[in-house]
Amino acid sequence: MKLEYLPEGAPECPLTRLLESNRSDVHELRQLVKGLVTGDRLDVALHDELWLESVGCCRMNLRVGKRSHGIRQVGPLQFECVFTSSEWGNLEGLLEPFSESDSSGFQWLITGGSVALLISRSGGG
Repeated sequence: MKLEYLPEGAPECPLTRLLESNRSDVHELRQLVKGLVTGDRLDVALHDELWLESVGCCRMNLRVGKRSHGIRQVGPLQFECVFTSSEWGNLEGLLEPFSESDSSGFQWLITGGSVALLISRSGGG
């Protein structure tokens, strides 16, 4: 799985996207998100995961907060995504089809905040 930032080039930009994923990668991502839901984890440095390749040194931290902020850019190619544990649960559900099948397709995971997040098998939306 790759993590990439697209500042422009499509109407949905700026956006971050997870692309070239397989069931195993998405299963690993779901496990991290489940940890945010249950409170076992409060912060995940997604870019540090061995199964994720950061394109252009894109970095993203996933955090649990008392309020949701969506994704915001905190530095050059550095992003943080802050959701309540309940909203992380919703996102985990959106990932489920990608962890159970290798079929093509895409899903907008986050559209609120200043930057959107898309998961796509091929990279397209």
